[in-house]
Amino acid sequence: MRLREFIKQNRADIDAQINAQIFRYDGRGGRGTIPNPPPKRNDNEREEWVQNDEPLYRWWRSSR
Repeated sequence: MRLREFIKQNRADIDAQINAQIFRYDGRGGRGTIPNPPPKRNDNEREEWVQNDEPLYRWWRSSR
């Protein structure tokens, strides 16, 4: 499956994994919280994350 197709089919799950990584900690040693509403992303950002994040990249490669 092409990367753009993968992103199109899995946008919500990809965003959830990105948010979990970005907001993992609050900067004071505590658990972070995802803002409400969560940040908006475009497919170019998602593509960068998939290409540069090992778990996301493996998920994409295994779906091919």
